Amino acid sequence: MSQMQSESRYFSSPDLINQFIPEQGYLIEQISEALKVVSQVISPVSPLKDYVAVNPYHGISERSFLNARNYLRIFSDCENLMPLEHYAEEFRSGQFGVKQIQSAVEELESTNLSTHPIPSAEEIVELLHSLEKPVSHTDQMKQKQDRPVRTLSEMLDHQTQGNWSEKICDEISKYCAMHYDQGEAVWGSPWKEMTLYQSWRSAAVHDRNMEFHGLTGFCSYVSELPHTAEASMIASLQCLHVPPALWETYLLCQAFSIPGWSAWVKYQSEESETEDPLCNDLAGLMAMRLAYDAALSKSQAFEVDWRDFASHQPISFKLSADAQDNEFLRYTLLRASEIAFRDRLLNCVAIPSASSDITQHSEQATHFSTVPAERKLAQMVFCIDVRSERIRRQLESVSSHIETFGFAGFFGLPIEFVRLGDQSGDSQVPVLLKPQIQIYEDVQSADPDLKSHLVKQRGLSRSLRKLWKNLRTSAVGCFPFVETTGLLYGLKLWQRSVGSTSKPSDADPQRLFRENFEVLEPSLNGLNQQGITITELTDLAESMLKNLGLTENFSRLVVFCGHGSQTENNPLKAGLDCGACGGHSGEPNARIAAKILNQTVVRRALEHRGITIPSDTWFVAGLHNTTTDSLDYFECDQVPETHHKDLETLIEISQFASENSRVERMPEINAPTMTDLMRRAADWSEVRPEWGLAGNAAFVIAPREFTREINLDARTFLHSYDHENDQEGIVLENIMTAPMIVAHWINMQYYASTVDNHHFGSGNKTLHNVVGGFGILSGNGGDLMTGLPWQSLNTGAKFQHQPLRLQVLIAAPRNVIEKIIAKHQDISNLLTGGWMHLISLEEQQQFQYSTDGNWNKIELTQS
Repeated sequence: MSQMQSESRYFSSPDLINQFIPEQGYLIEQISEALKVVSQVISPVSPLKDYVAVNPYHGISERSFLNARNYLRIFSDCENLMPLEHYAEEFRSGQFGVKQIQSAVEELESTNLSTHPIPSAEEIVELLHSLEKPVSHTDQMKQKQDRPVRTLSEMLDHQTQGNWSEKICDEISKYCAMHYDQGEAVWGSPWKEMTLYQSWRSAAVHDRNMEFHGLTGFCSYVSELPHTAEASMIASLQCLHVPPALWETYLLCQAFSIPGWSAWVKYQSEESETEDPLCNDLAGLMAMRLAYDAALSKSQAFEVDWRDFASHQPISFKLSADAQDNEFLRYTLLRASEIAFRDRLLNCVAIPSASSDITQHSEQATHFSTVPAERKLAQMVFCIDVRSERIRRQLESVSSHIETFGFAGFFGLPIEFVRLGDQSGDSQVPVLLKPQIQIYEDVQSADPDLKSHLVKQRGLSRSLRKLWKNLRTSAVGCFPFVETTGLLYGLKLWQRSVGSTSKPSDADPQRLFRENFEVLEPSLNGLNQQGITITELTDLAESMLKNLGLTENFSRLVVFCGHGSQTENNPLKAGLDCGACGGHSGEPNARIAAKILNQTVVRRALEHRGITIPSDTWFVAGLHNTTTDSLDYFECDQVPETHHKDLETLIEISQFASENSRVERMPEINAPTMTDLMRRAADWSEVRPEWGLAGNAAFVIAPREFTREINLDARTFLHSYDHENDQEGIVLENIMTAPMIVAHWINMQYYASTVDNHHFGSGNKTLHNVVGGFGILSGNGGDLMTGLPWQSLNTGAKFQHQPLRLQVLIAAPRNVIEKIIAKHQDISNLLTGGWMHLISLEEQQQFQYSTDGNWNKIELTQS
């Protein structure tokens, strides 16, 4: 370390705790401002049951992409670029070529991003040829560059080759897991009602574990700490002699030494909606982490001379010239890779009628050609999720009488879905929104006693599971439990290990895979009590149809098709479900959407608003199982008899499309047979049941004509949009401020988990252990894991996800798009900062929105 000089002073630090004066209001203000910055920079992580992709860079997106990297590397080892060897491998494999490198160089020369001369394309190619060895994931994680600011424990480890930072992380994990436990622990924390800091202080003052490891005097130090987190932070910072000018940077360094728990307490703070940074658990976590550093300084007589930084506010550091050159070279190659993908996509989208990849199913399309051509058999609305692209394409290839649409998978319904017998439910909306309506699950049966019977049955089942768990985990009962029931578990264990059963675990909440699902359905009952009138329901219906672009030419069947995954023994299962539904299956939203639009009173109200739905149009709900690619439909018994034949035909088409989709997926999932692919849904040892959204790289906002029959390889979000029906750009603004942002977050989560799995991913899935019922650890300790596991990004031999920033293609005039960008600063920051790219498709030409806010015509390249 440059600032932790070899001649650093080693002495017993004076007891600065007693010198701290709580009345020093300016110090409280200083620490409060520093905490606000830390809270802004840290992105939250959701609990496992609601796990969704989050942009880890969201808090610094007002900075440019490269500036954000330099900022992060002041106080952390975070990375947002792949190593040179990765780009060299892409170059050798033909992902991009010399023309794309030249285009990237020319583009970046015009932006003045670098103060150093930019190498020519020829020089870059020569360098790429000289890099022969691809970098491994392990090697990449080891490539930690020196940085200006480190925690004291990191400095001491660097000096003595110790592992104090690891021990401190384990201790913090122990206390946080205990404090936030949601029923996993056999013995709960007696201090759970306290704040995180108070809970930790109450326990740590008696816990001798760190003293056993050599941190002498730790309990005594904790006992002398102030009783509030903010006072404790100031006391520890003064004990460490950290000057106030460096507090912000040093707190960021502390937070990024435990990024998982920092993300978790950020989530807790957001849920509690506490505005005062000193009154949330992030302050408590920082007080805990600082206390370990301060106690370590006293115990080991180790102190750092911070005078080199004392005069700088804000702290400003610069990369070395070599580091800047390396960084800019990698950024240039990232851009070349993105240009290559962009041009391949535009070469298809620009002339959709000439780009069909799907010809093998023409005989199937002929088989279903009995429907009159003037009206579609079915219009099917899918989520914009990239996995929907494949099944939509297959449906349209099987039958020309199927029309598909792309829409945010919650279908514009801000609902919380409460299951039968529960008091609260799941938030079925994107993380950017809050539910406004509670929808309750109800029983549809002629038996008046069935509902009460099912409620009692479910309550009894919960009680028995709790008792069973207590028997298995109690200190007294666990040994006789194993002796008594061990053999009985043998068959079940064998079945689950070989994937020979398709029955899911009892804890699986998905409606499709549970008993009695055929009589359970979301209900519109109870909306009056919430103040939801027919007018409000009509508002929802109108908004759905207008934002979808479906206000006329309705087919006989209109299907709202949500999506969900089916996996076993997967703590991160919610990450494979619908992100627009808060990490849950989109089934409830699809069923409620269909119910609302089948209401006669709603249809009459829509007529007065200019939307006439034919009397022979029936709305149906469906679910796309993204693991098996099956399509299932709900409330089929409620479909009018006049539409039975239509529904039967649709189901038959769906079966063909599902089969074709599975065949297409088999090579990428490395499934030798169809049976093997289906097995993955029930195999509890399977680490790659499906690829999720791996590979996502683009978002197309355009009529389906731009992408129909084009094989986009399940890498593109597709949102239906027709500017001809939206001259003022009102619908487009809704898309750009919500679905586009969600797609960007997903893209950045996959990007960050790939380029820096250590900080923004969750490591090796086979080592995951659930902690507290809300998160995962790798093994039995360490930091809370966030982001995506390595197996969701890499086949073991190569990357399944190519880390590219999202390319947004919008079929709309530039002036309309510009007005929306000017109106929303967050969108402007993302585009001018280089966090994503935006392209206007206008009059058979393509224009890219540049980081300086201008439009540049795209001249397509060929690899």
